[in-house]
Amino acid sequence: MNAPVSPGRAELTERLVVDLGAAFQQRSVYAPGHPQVKGALARVLSTFASWCAYSGTAEVSLILLEGQLLVDREAIPEAAPWARGLLRAFGRHAIRGLTMVAGLDEAELGLFFDSCQGAKEPTPSLHILVGQAGITVGEPPEETGKAPQAASSLPSSAPSPITPEQVESAAAELLAVASGAVTRIERLRSLIAQLARGAEALESLRPLAARVADRELLHGLAVALATLRLARALGMEGKALEDLALSGLVHDVGYLGPAMAGEDLTQRRRLHPIRGAARLASLEGIPDVAVLVAYEHHLRFDRAPNYPSLTVPRLPIAAARVVAVADTWETIRSQGETRPAEALAILRGRAGTFLDPALVELFAEIILPREG
Repeated sequence: MNAPVSPGRAELTERLVVDLGAAFQQRSVYAPGHPQVKGALARVLSTFASWCAYSGTAEVSLILLEGQLLVDREAIPEAAPWARGLLRAFGRHAIRGLTMVAGLDEAELGLFFDSCQGAKEPTPSLHILVGQAGITVGEPPEETGKAPQAASSLPSSAPSPITPEQVESAAAELLAVASGAVTRIERLRSLIAQLARGAEALESLRPLAARVADRELLHGLAVALATLRLARALGMEGKALEDLALSGLVHDVGYLGPAMAGEDLTQRRRLHPIRGAARLASLEGIPDVAVLVAYEHHLRFDRAPNYPSLTVPRLPIAAARVVAVADTWETIRSQGETRPAEALAILRGRAGTFLDPALVELFAEIILPREG
């Protein structure tokens, strides 16, 4: 007699999505403790346990980006009929991200579904993170075609310099974020807060980053610093400034995770915005803007096709346009001993197509101020 075949990833994904959608439906019809509700909760927990055992992880994240459902960073086919129940539930309760963590039990899961029936938003708990994708950022400002006036970029105080230990711990945390080994980012936030309070130059950080042999961290730091310069020139300060700089630091986290079997460099490049956004969306306390920037930093200013592919072309949000300028600048500078004037010429060559022309001109004024 043949032994039963164990379910694979595709089947477990389908079962998890179906069971969650059914649990939302059952709880909307029946009261807490009803046998139908208890059965639905038990099925969700059983499938979740099977998922963790199969994937070797302690959590699973279901993220909704641009109407696309992602389960553990992989997109669910838009036409999949078995996903409709969960998609309707996410829409009904304004959920953009749901992460379940090992240790979740029936009582805690039941309280979550109970909270979805109240007037308030679904309530997160120790083993359930809700709404972390946060696609609730305001519309980008109107395009004016004029560069904003530069504000003072001088820091208000001079904090102590960044230490090698800080850089090493930040590099370790960045890799842990990419692998899904952590749910919080205290060390990365601490590093950004210190950078935002001061005027640390990339030249002073480059030897420290080189100690950990981490090109990704060095690129992230470079983009964060360039983002800080541009954001200060736009008049940003406080938490908004730090959140945007953090977005610059982690914008390419989708590159850091392990590649899928058989995946080539082109596929990896095109998928990294989706993977990065999904990974960041599962983190506790991540600012909404960081998720959006990770997803949108390769969208073109002129709305021409690029990656990720959008059903309806649109302008990237303002924060993503800022980070895109910083990212492009640092990529150009890292490719050789290009002088600032030459690098700016390349950067300006992308204005109006890939990049926001007003932000490019403002950044150019920061790099090479006009005399008189």
